[in-house]
Amino acid sequence: MSKGTAAMSHLAGTTAVITGGGEGLGYAIADAFAVEGAGLVLLGHDWDKLERARHTLAGHGTAVRTLRVDLADPGAATAAAHQVLALTERVDTLVNNAGTAHFSPLAQTSADSFDTMLHLNVRVPFLLAQALLPALVEGRGSIINISSYWAHAMSADRPSAAYSATRGAINAMTRALAGELGPSGVRVNGIAPGAVRAPACERDRLVPMGAEEPGAGGGHAPDARPPGRIGEPHEVAAAAAFLASSRAGWTTGTIMNADGALAVR
Repeated sequence: MSKGTAAMSHLAGTTAVITGGGEGLGYAIADAFAVEGAGLVLLGHDWDKLERARHTLAGHGTAVRTLRVDLADPGAATAAAHQVLALTERVDTLVNNAGTAHFSPLAQTSADSFDTMLHLNVRVPFLLAQALLPALVEGRGSIINISSYWAHAMSADRPSAAYSATRGAINAMTRALAGELGPSGVRVNGIAPGAVRAPACERDRLVPMGAEEPGAGGGHAPDARPPGRIGEPHEVAAAAAFLASSRAGWTTGTIMNADGALAVR
């Protein structure tokens, strides 16, 4: 571990599997885990981004392995899990970050669009958790599902029935798995980000900002929320690092809102 991170070792000796870990929020989570000493296995579909992430994150002095996979493909999730187990002897944390969103009115939402969101946002996290469960049980590890405040936020100017349904489903699955897997020593939690400043690949889970905030992923003017600003990826990542660590040993079945109070606005 590098000198600048020697004091932070809450995840030292652990290994985290992070989907969508090559960029955006997934990369920020990977960085937070690496700073605290975790080894990483990053899954993503863009090899160049994965390699850039691997090179940068390795600077923290931790092992970083990458796996190029398109989780949208049928059967990819289970196959990827088997490849992960070939890369690492242990899995202490699974972060289901990869997902997608399509916002359209009910009358204009195709069955294919809905199925794509159900697959990536619900089925893939389920299948990865299922396939990696023996390793997670052995390490008494944890699962962190990245959801969205769209699970309970509604906007008349941006219809979200299909997308909100998938985020509500991952929240329900998180709580159900926490109850089911608790006796095995596996904790299961979720994080529901709000408006986060991140690249386009992250904006799919957020409301678009107005013209005054180009490149941001929020949906309201910055002063419309109590903190008065857009969130930063590292702030969500810090929550994930906490939930993965022993500091959260008594925390399971929770959906943590990291949204600048959008949930209570």
